Amino acid sequence: MIAEVRRHELADTAPVATDPHDVEVLSDQFTVLERSHAASSSIERSPRIGAPYGFVTTRNTRRGPAGDLGGMIGRRWELGALVDLLAAARSGRGRGLLLLGDAGIGKTTLAEALAAEAGGWTVGWGRCPEIETAPYWLWRQALGPLDAAAPLGDSGHAGRASMFADVADRLVRATAGTPALLILEDLHLADADSLALLQFLACVLPELRCVLLLTSRDNAVDLAPAGAAALAALPPFFGRLSLAGLAPDETAALVEHVLGRRDPEFAGAVHERTGGNPFVVLELALLSAARGRPGLPAGVRQVIGRRLARLRQRTDDCLAAAAVLGDEADLDVLAEVAQLDVADVLDAVAEAAGARLAVAGDERMRFTHALVREVLDDGLPAGRRGLLHGRAGHALAARHADAGTVAGHFRRAVGVADAAALAAEHALLAARDAMRRGGYEQAVRFFRWAGAGPQLRLETGAAQVLAGQLGEGRAVLRELARERLADGDGETAARALLAMGGGPGGFEVDLEDPEQAVLLERTLPLLEDGATKAATLARTALTRAYGRIDGTARPLAEQAVAMARRLGDARVEAAAISAWCDTASGPDFVAEREKAARRMLTLAESADDRTLALLARRLLVVALLEQGNFAAANAQIAAYAATAEQLRVPYYAWVVPIWRGMRALMRADHDRVGECLAQAEELARRAQSENAGLMVATQRIGQADATGTMAALLDVIDAVMAPFLDSPMAQGYLAYYLTKAGEHDRARRLVEQRMSDGIDVVPKDSEWLTCVALLGEAGRLLGHRGAVEACAAAVRPYRDLWLYDGIGAACYGPVASFLDRFDEFLGTPPAAPKTRVTGELHRTGAVWTLRWRGESATIPDAKGVRDLAALLARPRTPIHVLDLAVAIVSVWGDTAALPPSPVFGDLSCRDTHSVHMSGGST
Repeated sequence: MIAEVRRHELADTAPVATDPHDVEVLSDQFTVLERSHAASSSIERSPRIGAPYGFVTTRNTRRGPAGDLGGMIGRRWELGALVDLLAAARSGRGRGLLLLGDAGIGKTTLAEALAAEAGGWTVGWGRCPEIETAPYWLWRQALGPLDAAAPLGDSGHAGRASMFADVADRLVRATAGTPALLILEDLHLADADSLALLQFLACVLPELRCVLLLTSRDNAVDLAPAGAAALAALPPFFGRLSLAGLAPDETAALVEHVLGRRDPEFAGAVHERTGGNPFVVLELALLSAARGRPGLPAGVRQVIGRRLARLRQRTDDCLAAAAVLGDEADLDVLAEVAQLDVADVLDAVAEAAGARLAVAGDERMRFTHALVREVLDDGLPAGRRGLLHGRAGHALAARHADAGTVAGHFRRAVGVADAAALAAEHALLAARDAMRRGGYEQAVRFFRWAGAGPQLRLETGAAQVLAGQLGEGRAVLRELARERLADGDGETAARALLAMGGGPGGFEVDLEDPEQAVLLERTLPLLEDGATKAATLARTALTRAYGRIDGTARPLAEQAVAMARRLGDARVEAAAISAWCDTASGPDFVAEREKAARRMLTLAESADDRTLALLARRLLVVALLEQGNFAAANAQIAAYAATAEQLRVPYYAWVVPIWRGMRALMRADHDRVGECLAQAEELARRAQSENAGLMVATQRIGQADATGTMAALLDVIDAVMAPFLDSPMAQGYLAYYLTKAGEHDRARRLVEQRMSDGIDVVPKDSEWLTCVALLGEAGRLLGHRGAVEACAAAVRPYRDLWLYDGIGAACYGPVASFLDRFDEFLGTPPAAPKTRVTGELHRTGAVWTLRWRGESATIPDAKGVRDLAALLARPRTPIHVLDLAVAIVSVWGDTAALPPSPVFGDLSCRDTHSVHMSGGST
């Protein structure tokens, strides 16, 4: 399509939007105008071709990037083929080509591009109007610049043959000195006399220095049988070029030209709907640039409307019924809705297919593009449209079709008895089916169609929470819980409160919501022993444990687990175990939490509950990471990711890039960390999850810590920590962050405040160990001996555990590394580890293999690796750098020989000097 499209070719416009979501709303408005064409343009010989004059070219003389061909966007191959015609005619061998395609596909634009290439040629242009004209009007326009049209108005000729010969003679003389390009457009509208002259002149074309380019539509409605016969009878040397839509990159280039900016998402959506039809693409882009509101381009509507007007009334009625059914329809359903015999439907669809308005299959039909359906639907009177939708709803319901589709028809069945009730009935079926399949956004829409009673409000709010509409969904559920408590309905109130956290399992509970805790406590006395009470006990235990020391939380969770186990309810027991894990989230219960999470996973899988299985894996990943079991944690992360990918719900998916980013950070792969953070940030936005956003910020801070750029992130740190400044837990983190950011005065005040209040007031939950270790590290860096002593004493029993922020957003290494630094600062001898975790460094030829904590890596032989092997072979034995080579020989002997495998345990930082082994990194 030439970028500078002539304005008079553009139809009146209606608005459209550039937002990809709005393009989806307009799905019925733009799709390919010519689905029956090939996926790419092709040149075909005339049916009788076989002579040496047959025109088929595979040589592209004009290849180049999209939008870089003399102002042309797309059609590079096609224009290259047309330019070959000019070269042949210039040498005295006249050529002809017939351009075929539907309205707006780009025939005129390509002809204009060829005319622009014919510099120094005489160009004659003739167009067939849609109104009646004098005979040969087409030719009079085209032959005028060559002074060859005079015989066509001369009534003194003895006959038509003599007149045609006279025209041919004039053409021979006119092209002897200067070659000519004759362009005849819209031959599907040509009169019989003009077609006869075409037949005559086409036969003498090889003798002229002339190119004859013809354009025509080729559908059965626009191209009459006489015209089709005339075009089919063209001589064998006439080529045929059928045009299809622009390629995706070409569509994007055209959209960019019109909008003046790149918009890949919008361009992709437009191409998907239009199939690259240049006219429709241009119309939509112009509307987007001008008004930014959805609408159907009037020019496109007119093109389709004219074609529909030429159909028989029965065919039009049948297509109207099909339009109500959608872009596709089963023929038997269509017959019932249209109240026609199947034979009549087949006849009507065949006529529509001939007009390029529909495509017929054995049992189904579809519109060639959604625009046809929309024009038909818009033309229906409201009463008839409602009647047809009512028939469609009944026909599809009788065939047990998709409940959502049936509900949609009954919702549009205005004036049909019981339509509203039937719409609500099928909408509820569709909503619950969508919930089972994890289609939560779809479920929200169907629940809203179904009504507004307490049960429907409960299910709607639950779907909204799972769809990521957390604020709106929780507001609906909170209000419902208040109302049902006021009426003494504890069962519904409890279910609403559980749904606020994503269901009984509590995938993402808002523990900062004090009213939720109050409502849960009020609900418990109203409940009888059963599944709902067990789940409510578990949720109440979770809220009691959050952010404070509460001795009742864990026993309450244990009571919930026991009740669920007595009931034999696998789902509720799994949910209760989840709450127990959260009440036992400190470092004293790591092994127990791993065991409990594994039982929870078994229960969830036995109940075929993928969301509970995800929650179990999340708990299991954290427990494994705390123990430094990276291989097992990686396996659980992969399993979690596979399930989350199946569900495709941001609410569940955001944690995957967080974990992957954390593991990349442990490998110092900062490019990968950036990719994971971008993914997690987008998923957090879509999930409307504050917790996800907090984990993204946490990982950014962890990366800044690892790269020594904490000062640059100070504003982010202050913003993230602002809501938690009064929390003893947060003060340990913030003191460390500020110390690493160079804000030593602020950090020192926090350390002194925490020492004044004491460590014992910090709740011993999932954040406790990391908080205290970081507080001690801040004290060490600030020279605060009292803080280091207190923190070292507090964390020493957990020397074999690893430190994480949140649910694994950032890893700060093993507790042992902190204790070694603390001991060195305090001047105390390092303590021996309670357990010995061994690794192995083994050489095979020119490759070393390192095995550590269940993972392995291969490293090419190099002096640095040999130095490391020498250091590890003599733990706690100082080796001077100049002695390393000697040490290697003494340890390994002949370096060409295979050395024994050095086995090493958990060495301290002092043991390995400057050697830093990142846990689990490869």
